[in-house]
Amino acid sequence: MKSEIPSTTFNQIVQTNSSPETIVALLNEAENTYSDEPLHWNAKRRYPFWKACETCGKPFPTYNHAQAGRNRFCAVCREKKRHQPRGEQKWRQRRASLICPVCGKKFWRHKSHVEKTGLPICSRECNGVLRGAEWKKHAHKGRAAWSEESEQALVERMTGENNPAWKGGVTYFRKHGNYPPIKYVRCPSEYRAMARKDGYVMEHRLIVAQHLGRCLKRSEVVHHIDHDPTNNDPHNLMLFASNSQHKKYEAVGQPGPLWQL
Repeated sequence: MKSEIPSTTFNQIVQTNSSPETIVALLNEAENTYSDEPLHWNAKRRYPFWKACETCGKPFPTYNHAQAGRNRFCAVCREKKRHQPRGEQKWRQRRASLICPVCGKKFWRHKSHVEKTGLPICSRECNGVLRGAEWKKHAHKGRAAWSEESEQALVERMTGENNPAWKGGVTYFRKHGNYPPIKYVRCPSEYRAMARKDGYVMEHRLIVAQHLGRCLKRSEVVHHIDHDPTNNDPHNLMLFASNSQHKKYEAVGQPGPLWQL
């Protein structure tokens, strides 16, 4: 796309002692005058559209909508900025050149960040090293005298019933809604096959297993007669071979349970 402005008219406009904005306005007006191509009804500009370089003030053409909105410098100034040293660019002027006190590496940080935090650290790794050295200064004074005997005494003092948070080896699993919680207790070693990974088992299943003298199968279901899972009295429990038999018993009263006191 070439300009339709005659060379004599172009030279007369450029050589005037007017401001860059005035020269650009005259060039765009001349483009509208000498161009034979009709302007689209929805077009805002006629191309080439002239703009003034923000660095040198010379006019330069743009040939589409994107260039007209994006380009701020002529080709010569744009090329100079691309080859300009990184430390001389404007965005570098807002940053400070620092040296990491841990690894000695040179890095850049925004001046406002340095003023706000005061931590000239190049990376997270170096920050961890610096913080570790600071923590070491404030380490517990009695740590050097710490021995295996004192550690073993601490373990014994905080294990089992000696722990202040001990609640008798009982925990509750709360379901969603208004259902009562299920009681879990520490499982004896002979019934460990029924327990969870943490060594706890449902109390009602453990009671039935102790009366039978064997571990319950995964398919066997323990039923509470009064439908209260917190009432684990042996006379309130019934054992069914499967959950389907349990549901049938509640619906029609048969088949009977495998075990009941």
